[in-house]
Amino acid sequence: MTASHKHHLLQRRMLAHNPRYAAFSLIELLTVVFIISLLIGLLIPGINGARNAAKKATTAKILSATQVGLEMFKADNESGFRQTNGYPPSFSHPPIPGYEFESYLGEFPFLEESSESDPPRVYGAHWLPAMLIGVDSQGYIRRSNVSKKDNLREQPWRWYTPDPLNEGSDGRPIERQSLYMDPNTLKTKPTNELPGRENRDLFPDWDDGDPKGMQSLPVIIDSFGQPILYYVAQAHGKGTNFVADEHREDSDYTGGTQKEGMPYYFHRDNVGFTGSKKLGQSGWVFGNRDRDHSIYDSGAELTAVDLNDPENRETFARYIIDRKIYKNSIEHDPVATTPLKPVNADSYLLITAGPDGYYGTSDDVTNMPPWSD
Repeated sequence: MTASHKHHLLQRRMLAHNPRYAAFSLIELLTVVFIISLLIGLLIPGINGARNAAKKATTAKILSATQVGLEMFKADNESGFRQTNGYPPSFSHPPIPGYEFESYLGEFPFLEESSESDPPRVYGAHWLPAMLIGVDSQGYIRRSNVSKKDNLREQPWRWYTPDPLNEGSDGRPIERQSLYMDPNTLKTKPTNELPGRENRDLFPDWDDGDPKGMQSLPVIIDSFGQPILYYVAQAHGKGTNFVADEHREDSDYTGGTQKEGMPYYFHRDNVGFTGSKKLGQSGWVFGNRDRDHSIYDSGAELTAVDLNDPENRETFARYIIDRKIYKNSIEHDPVATTPLKPVNADSYLLITAGPDGYYGTSDDVTNMPPWSD
């Protein structure tokens, strides 16, 4: 045995008998693993919280840009949308009572006449990009820009084609309105590509020529990949003292804008996403938990006293109520005779579901003042 081999053998013997170099025991290893797991458990919520906060801040910027776009739309188109105070519609369609078919069809693209039993449904979330950037992101088409030839004004599903009058080499597209938002910075997604699980019966085909039908219409999505809901106010109501209504009736728009009554919003304008308790209709499920959205119930005929009942907390009416008027009514009006008003009574609501994927909860990002009990 060489001197070198003897040296290495001596080193191994010394290490084996030296307690400083003894291996870890199983208990020590498990303790280390437990500590590391505990640290990870403490860090992950903080990381997720920071990520959600950043996404909510980005979503707030998206809503701010959308608000600017809506005001620009109003400045250009107010005379054609007096019933909605100059803003784009948010109506769940059809029907839109108070309008004759020929009179409203042209103003609201991608609608086609169909039976009442199987109508297309276009919700506020769809109207938002359709009017601000156009269904193909090239701009909204105003009915007054459409030729009267070949009954084109009454067939808006043809408007967005390169040759709507089928004129061949002489054909040309219809003039578009200005883009009210930048489609390059705006995230949109077809309805049928939204995350989660949806009730496809809510979105039947609107055109036999398009196999995907209404499901292919885009919505503006927030930083969580979920649609921004848009509700336009019924600025002059029908004498109601409530802040919400289930659906539009014939009297809502007959004779033009109403001049009396309190303002309110229509719950049904986005029920394809929120669901509806009255209709027994489930909404879109974005998360893993299958439960109803907190604004699933409209609360359409609830008074201030009713809304103060814990059983009525999760309602669309309480969610959109003007907080100052509501609290003043509860504190100083025991019988709640003070007429209630919704927030943004003369404009619109923009609502996102936030990190939890449920509309009507405290983590939503909206254009409404923050709510506190």
